Amino acid sequence: MRFWGLVALQILLGCSPDMGHPASLITSERIIGVRAVPAEAGPSDTVQYTSLVASPSGTLSEPSLLWCLCKLRRPVDENTPVSQACLTDDLTASAQGDQVSIRTPSAACVNFGPLAPPSSSGTLRPTDPDITGGYYQPVRLDLNGQQAIVRERLRCDLAGASLLLSQEFRARYTPNQNPVLVSLSALVGDTPVALDGLPAGQRIRLVAAWSPESAETFPVFDAVSQTLTEQRESLWLSWFTTDGKFDDFTTGRAEDDPSAWSVNTWQAPAQAGTVFLWLVLHDSRGGSDFAAYTLTVAP
Repeated sequence: MRFWGLVALQILLGCSPDMGHPASLITSERIIGVRAVPAEAGPSDTVQYTSLVASPSGTLSEPSLLWCLCKLRRPVDENTPVSQACLTDDLTASAQGDQVSIRTPSAACVNFGPLAPPSSSGTLRPTDPDITGGYYQPVRLDLNGQQAIVRERLRCDLAGASLLLSQEFRARYTPNQNPVLVSLSALVGDTPVALDGLPAGQRIRLVAAWSPESAETFPVFDAVSQTLTEQRESLWLSWFTTDGKFDDFTTGRAEDDPSAWSVNTWQAPAQAGTVFLWLVLHDSRGGSDFAAYTLTVAP
């Protein structure tokens, strides 16, 4: 089930829940999702980013976010998806607000892709792709002292491929599209229940569904064998709530599983009241979608 190995790479980096609480429990303002359009951008393309910031009182409207492009390559001795300096260094702000447009750097495929950047020492080497053949431009978000990093998938030319393979790849490859969340439903046992009438203290099965087209197929270039192999995206959900407890923080489907839905079990709080819930859907090429729900727990 390959998609589990990608979770740490694609979800927000730098967002840590309060110590002592499950990762899914929202106890303070927290950046939990970012959607980029397009989901895969070429150098110099303009990308529209939309943030999702959760709080104990619901989705935070118009958060004062600062967005910064990070152009720092990850040192070879750092075993992290992006350079730690992207979180610690002073970066020039590219935009501010909850919805912003940022131009992808023209040198993105040099800084983070298959093209080796200039080096007087000759020690720098191209970035290795992930298992989907992808390269990513880091973008840092700052919210009241909280920092997080998302990664925009880059559309770069193949490196090390023959002309014929490069032509075939371009003919077969479709840039990634964001997955699409469709619905959330609830059951107690096998009985459907409304989201505005969930029984207190019960274990409730929550079923999240996405569109069947969300899991796309795409070719991946293998430089060793000089071949193109067809892959299918895996998809997974991150679950967040202001009360109660999920069995799992993430659930989803591997690339060989065509099911367009996923189930998680939520222990509803013992007291009646309003609970806020968020879903963030990821695909293995860096795309995402998200949705917010208001649950009513009844006595």
